[in-house]
Amino acid sequence: MTLRYPDIFPKFTCTGTSCEDNCCKMGWDIEIDENTLDYYRSLGTPLGERLCSSIYEEDGCCYMSQPDGCPFLTGDGLCSVQQECGAEHISDICREHPRFYEWFGDYKEAGLGLCCEEAARLVLTHERPMLFTEKQTDEAPDDLEFSGELLRAVKTVRDRLIDVAQDRGFSVMQRLVILTYCCEDISEAVQDEDCERLKQLSGMLAIDGFRMEIVIQAQNDTEKIKQAGTAEALGRLFGVFGRMEYMGSLGEKFELDAVQAEKMLAAENGFAEGYSPFEHELENVLVYFLYRYFIKCARDFSAEERLYAAVYMTLAVRALFWREYTEKGSLPDLNRRILLVKEFSKEVEYDSDNMDIIYEEIQTTPDMRDTLCSLCRI
Repeated sequence: MTLRYPDIFPKFTCTGTSCEDNCCKMGWDIEIDENTLDYYRSLGTPLGERLCSSIYEEDGCCYMSQPDGCPFLTGDGLCSVQQECGAEHISDICREHPRFYEWFGDYKEAGLGLCCEEAARLVLTHERPMLFTEKQTDEAPDDLEFSGELLRAVKTVRDRLIDVAQDRGFSVMQRLVILTYCCEDISEAVQDEDCERLKQLSGMLAIDGFRMEIVIQAQNDTEKIKQAGTAEALGRLFGVFGRMEYMGSLGEKFELDAVQAEKMLAAENGFAEGYSPFEHELENVLVYFLYRYFIKCARDFSAEERLYAAVYMTLAVRALFWREYTEKGSLPDLNRRILLVKEFSKEVEYDSDNMDIIYEEIQTTPDMRDTLCSLCRI
């Protein structure tokens, strides 16, 4: 198996009791894999009985019920199952979270999900462009169907998209525009499984002059809608995320009326200037969304949704920072930005119903490119 991962991946260590948003206390029911369940059933101890009595089956999967957080935490917030049985006998999801994996035969990708505050800290504080490593592991291939040729072409295109996302010769907003302008061509090529066209697009995106041509074209195309359309586009952005359901208070940040929108637009230049030393944060967030999700189109052909959603969610993260700057007159500090990114990931990215709202917006909006470019205000 070839395993690929970003350079921050090996640096992750769970902060345990120091975590301010402990995933063991979320109240989410968690899936228990078959091997772990078999082990629990074989224990024959009071702990084993308690574990089995907490597990239920639904739609062929087994879950541990924990409405008030994991019932197996000790008084000091540690895992009693791990203490008694060892880390190798906790469930896969408990052992691996917030790591994620994607399999394609004998190729596997790994990364860290932003829903964890420590993972979000690693992403936001990584100041250099993100690098990726490949190594060989002793693991059997999966047997899920996919086109190897299309996967290779999609990986190559994604590499170029990540190169664009990390091209510091352009502002982050200009990079978002470049991604937005090439989305339709990439989507059509993926839908048609036209690997040669994808190779051509990859080659074009590797050329600095081609990237600059897109930025110039976008400036010309959006000049006429820039002033009139930005407030409307901002309202649409907040409207999409405002329609979502939230467990916590993040939803309040996406409530926006006309007066608030006007204040945000008036404060934008100040925010942009104050945040400019930290643009690598948005760069890394964008790279994360591209790396984690775009490769899935090698199976489901949804390149447009994957690429536009990466742009949309990056703009939403920026809007959260911008909103707080407008309200408080100063940039939220690093810890606050980490918290906002973590909450956004947990509430939006890790909620399939909320993600479906983004995909529906992309699928039903005929002028999505103009909307996004208006938000980027290049």
